Amino acid sequence: MINHPFQKYQDQSVQTATPERLLLMLFEGAMRFCKEAIIGINKMDIQLANDKIIRVQNIINELIITLDRDKGGDIAENLLAIYNYINQRLVEANIKKDPIILEEVFDHVKSLYEAFREAAQSIRVQTGTSGTNA
Repeated sequence: MINHPFQKYQDQSVQTATPERLLLMLFEGAMRFCKEAIIGINKMDIQLANDKIIRVQNIINELIITLDRDKGGDIAENLLAIYNYINQRLVEANIKKDPIILEEVFDHVKSLYEAFREAAQSIRVQTGTSGTNA
């Protein structure tokens, strides 16, 4: 049972979010954890860095398993290649504890986030829906 009001709010916002908003939330989390991993490395807090890199990997893996490769065609295949590359770089960053690699990963994730955010906005305009949860 959840007693903390903020946790209740977070859970509610996830449960009521549109698929587009959920996707953006995943990217937002990946960017946040990437930055936190960089901070961990810079502070020589190896455990923090490791934990945050693993969180980013979990998000990227979630993005991989939710790709609809049947309907997505070439776009899905290209996204899969990008996600696999990001995962490979995350493994390397974790082994080397290299903040430069994490900055590269952050830049890739941010670019994807911006592209998906733009696409979500276009969908809202085309469908005439408000942007309440997207």
